[in-house]
Amino acid sequence: MGSFNQIQHQKRAAAILQRAILADRVSHAWLFSGPSAADMQTLALAFAQTLQCTERPQGTADACRKCRSCRQAEGGNHPDLLVWSHEKPKTFSVEEVRALTADVSIRPFESERKIYIVPDAHLMRAEAQNALLKTLEEPPDYAVLILLTSSPDAMLETVRSRCQIVELAAGQAEYDPALLQAAEQILLHVRSWNLAQIRAAAKDLTQYKDQPDQILSLFTSWYRDVLYYKASKKSEGILAQAHASCIRSIAESLSFEEIQRILDNILTAMNRLKANVNFELTMELLLMILKDPAA
Repeated sequence: MGSFNQIQHQKRAAAILQRAILADRVSHAWLFSGPSAADMQTLALAFAQTLQCTERPQGTADACRKCRSCRQAEGGNHPDLLVWSHEKPKTFSVEEVRALTADVSIRPFESERKIYIVPDAHLMRAEAQNALLKTLEEPPDYAVLILLTSSPDAMLETVRSRCQIVELAAGQAEYDPALLQAAEQILLHVRSWNLAQIRAAAKDLTQYKDQPDQILSLFTSWYRDVLYYKASKKSEGILAQAHASCIRSIAESLSFEEIQRILDNILTAMNRLKANVNFELTMELLLMILKDPAA
């Protein structure tokens, strides 16, 4: 297992979890989403080990790696830290979920908390996810469940709404340089543009309409940086470091609700494009939200 300071990637996600530990606001239910199962599991194990650590110095948020609990965690034999696997590679059955919920009702053996890491949560069908709902709604005080998924859209909204969501960053993507430059110009300047400039930018983006995932991925990453800085006031976790000053300025000018509205509208734009809604119109509507999310 290990500690947060051994994590080389996903430092922004790690910082979110460490802030929760320091603020003593550790939710009973978490949903980690990202493209890398290995990154999600590494982060979940570091989080769990830190929560179980019995000699963590006050005011810190990292496992000591020396106490008995840490040694058990690193040896994979901590009785109150469980990775809940499923038998079939492509199915997480309702029976396996019921076994999990039954185990949650058993109090911890040694620790104050009993932590479950649940890989491949998206393999649960609706019946299986529904079987987990009561535990997510009314967990025992000692229980912490960490669901891992590479397909958050496969999770029921009722499940997502009961979890604290932590989105892990994708690996460094290879973007078309011209597309990257066009997207950055929009992100840097759209808030000062008039309607004619917004329409011109949307029209210009049509040359990349066969790459909507890249465009919207860049927009999403930018506003996740904005949200991260808004919440943390820390620049080191910003991914787009070349534009950190602009991101800080945007974060200061927007409310949390406005940032979330932008992120929601980026997702809406992606769903519209998947449904073959006109690309240029979809982009124009989205850029208007980026300009003024309060409108």
